[in-house]
Amino acid sequence: MLHVRGWSQFVHSAKTALKRIIFPMLYYSREAFYCVVCGYSGPFAHKKTSKWLRSRLNAKCPGCSSLERHRFQWHLLNELLVGRDRSQLSLLHFAPEPCLEMRLRPQFGAYVSADLFRPNVDQRVDVRKMPMEDNSFDVILCSMVLHYVEGFEEGLREINRVLKPGGLAMLPVPMIHQKTCYEPASDSVLNMVVEPGPDFYESYQEFFDEVQVFASTDYDDAKHFYLEQTDEHPFPMRLAHQKYADTIPVSRKALDVNAH
Repeated sequence: MLHVRGWSQFVHSAKTALKRIIFPMLYYSREAFYCVVCGYSGPFAHKKTSKWLRSRLNAKCPGCSSLERHRFQWHLLNELLVGRDRSQLSLLHFAPEPCLEMRLRPQFGAYVSADLFRPNVDQRVDVRKMPMEDNSFDVILCSMVLHYVEGFEEGLREINRVLKPGGLAMLPVPMIHQKTCYEPASDSVLNMVVEPGPDFYESYQEFFDEVQVFASTDYDDAKHFYLEQTDEHPFPMRLAHQKYADTIPVSRKALDVNAH
């Protein structure tokens, strides 16, 4: 497992190092942005996929391959943990993004990557039924996961269970509709169990003592935490033409475990 993860990170690092040099030369005429994850400054790469929601302009940093939400999470985590000694903290990272994992793993005293299907993680874990003990982690990152989980409420319950009192969990999902659709059409190309809207985060309040939603509109556009869609379609968090706000909920567990 360690060998697989190490090789994966080596390939990732080699590819992004090459892009960091070549990309600004090829696309020097594009608008420049700043990556808070790796410090790269210059044009970002567009992301084009077969699924309309995922195709976006200026989405990826050539320096570390981070996308908008990765950079947003990184910045938020730094804000929320300012003054904390990370060597004394534990972090559980679901579906770990390579650009974040390679930087977070050496920073935290205990770092555990997890996923139900991926082989290159520390533990193969179902978020709805985790083998970890109660109150195990100071920080939990679980990005772009819960909308694919049948019975996601059990996942929220489990995340709260293994989160330490005083801990925080970042659990963002994509905003697809004005209001959450709990029964997506059978022919939906997104293949999600739930297609969330802004109200989806209200369900978190049943499991956590505090839920605070951060929006990309509150940060400098030069950091590019927002989304630039390539196509016209309904989307709830509009900023301007083909440009949308992204949101990240931060859920907390009270220091007093009997407070909730």
